[in-house]
Amino acid sequence: MELQLLSQELSEELARIESITGDMVKRCDLSIVLCRNLLTKMKRYVSKESFSSIESEIYFFKNTKQVSLSNLVYFFELKSFEVNFPKGDDVNKKKYTSRKLKKLNTFFSQNLDFIQYINQGKDYLDDHYFTREYFNEFNITHAKYYFRDPDFSTSHDLLLAKLTANRRLISYLDLRLKNIGQINGHKTNSSNRLNWTASKTDMTELAYALKSSRAINQGKVSVKEIVHALENVFHFNSGDPYQNYGDIRIRKKSRTKFLDDLTINLLSNLD
Repeated sequence: MELQLLSQELSEELARIESITGDMVKRCDLSIVLCRNLLTKMKRYVSKESFSSIESEIYFFKNTKQVSLSNLVYFFELKSFEVNFPKGDDVNKKKYTSRKLKKLNTFFSQNLDFIQYINQGKDYLDDHYFTREYFNEFNITHAKYYFRDPDFSTSHDLLLAKLTANRRLISYLDLRLKNIGQINGHKTNSSNRLNWTASKTDMTELAYALKSSRAINQGKVSVKEIVHALENVFHFNSGDPYQNYGDIRIRKKSRTKFLDDLTINLLSNLD
């Protein structure tokens, strides 16, 4: 389907922006524009074409649209966090980040039923949650910041996008909080510090390879734990490993680009 292909292309373009843009606020701005543009294209398409069945409508709002909508929410909230991040001492930085984490955890507490529904892969309420017929039965606060149109939204498609985005935000803020003191503590000795200079997806690729090869704890360790260990050693924030893994899976060329490059460079040195 054309819309699914557009969503895949969006993921690839977001990964490309990440690899070439070091400034987080700039990355957010570029990503927000891309997500909004794709949502506009999708809205036009949906207004002209009717869904062939309830199942196809559910799939669109529960899966296809989520790529652009969840990324829009994520980068919007991430930009807000970074723009307002306090300058100065670590105490204020930690308080600010902790408040944001508390707010995110409140979101999860308030939406436990829906989160369990999604986590357990249930679908018996999908026609209620992800078709437009029941749009007015569920109101999300602060929805004005995102895409809300009764002809292009369902009662729960934004809530699902917020769930996906907030999971990514928690991973980002957790690492941000851990690194606040560490970054300042290493400033005077930065020449001796190991810094990751490859991309975020490269680190994720390495983490999944280590997990798959059972090279760490005989495989009895989660990918997230491996990623956090790599991030701490190399003073780097790789973002959400599961989102990065999704980007890796849809690559058009080699899906193990970083590992391939490692092999080539090692063989070159051996020669």
